[in-house]
Amino acid sequence: MKIRHILLAVLAVLAIAFLQPLVTFLGGVTLLLGVGALVFRDLTPVGQDAVERRVLGWLRRARGGSATESVRPTNPPRRFPTAPTEPGPPGERPRRGRTRIAASAPADSTGGGSAPPIQ
Repeated sequence: MKIRHILLAVLAVLAIAFLQPLVTFLGGVTLLLGVGALVFRDLTPVGQDAVERRVLGWLRRARGGSATESVRPTNPPRRFPTAPTEPGPPGERPRRGRTRIAASAPADSTGGGSAPPIQ
């Protein structure tokens, strides 16, 4: 055997030994991030702001900033609802309803609403 074949065999064994845990780790991290994104999406806007502030505090501490920098008294931006809200428990987002096309009144050939009544 040539030295090149031996090196290729050793590299293949090393790739199998060391890249499989790396790929498994990256797959696990991807799965956790996906689930975290789904959970974050279902939080209330107040809960999302709290998570964002906590992550921002972690990032500032990791960059070397002090803990007092990450806690500054700011007013959160006002969020106005885009759709009329239904009465319900406080802190719960309204559910989006699906609209159906009304098939009970067929349109006339002129395109101006329903057909005139037959006499």
